[in-house]
Amino acid sequence: MQPILMPLQFRPTQVFDETKHVVDMVAKKYLEKATDDVYHLVPIEVIADGNCLYHFIVLLMNNLAVTTSELRVRTIIELVLNESYYQTMYSQHVGPIDNAIKAICKNYTFSELYEIAALCNVLQCDIRSVYPKSDFQQYMTTWDNVFTPVSPIIANCNIVIMWSHALNEKDAREANNGTWRPNHFVRLISPAIHNDSINGNQSTSLPVTPEKNTFKNNTVSQIRTPVFQSSPN
Repeated sequence: MQPILMPLQFRPTQVFDETKHVVDMVAKKYLEKATDDVYHLVPIEVIADGNCLYHFIVLLMNNLAVTTSELRVRTIIELVLNESYYQTMYSQHVGPIDNAIKAICKNYTFSELYEIAALCNVLQCDIRSVYPKSDFQQYMTTWDNVFTPVSPIIANCNIVIMWSHALNEKDAREANNGTWRPNHFVRLISPAIHNDSINGNQSTSLPVTPEKNTFKNNTVSQIRTPVFQSSPN
């Protein structure tokens, strides 16, 4: 494990590679209920064990020295170091930060809003969070948002993630009294477009970059705390 307070070098893979990635077909159906500017992206399959948010980051880092446990610990440290900021920004959305930190300390605990916000600093990265329009309420726009690092850290890359479920929507609703709540995260990545050269003998893969609307995260409003189903076994 790298020294835990040393910054990570995060240069995520941005283009789908069929030799390394598998399309999450369940998430692909949920993607159809997201905003149309991300329809063309590809959801990548990751392990649905509660550490999914960290699993896909490891998958795209190409650094075998980094583990999901290290990312979880780094996220906890970030939340503790900037506790007042995160409490002010997000406690009205997902409850007190001290309770959240205690929960995050337990491995395989499903991640929520605090972890996404903290990972922006950990990874020095903008994170576009996509929330499908399943049982969507106005307050959920907070989850369907773009999160940026806390100043003075400046993002040097961006990724797109989507709240999803390990089950298809029908089964997910049946398991939760007819209500859909996410219990999984997937990374959305650009498909590869092959650009044939004039002589037809060579081709290159070009990423398709999604249009991204940035939202301010400093607007505080009173909204209901969502209740998420526990992560699948």
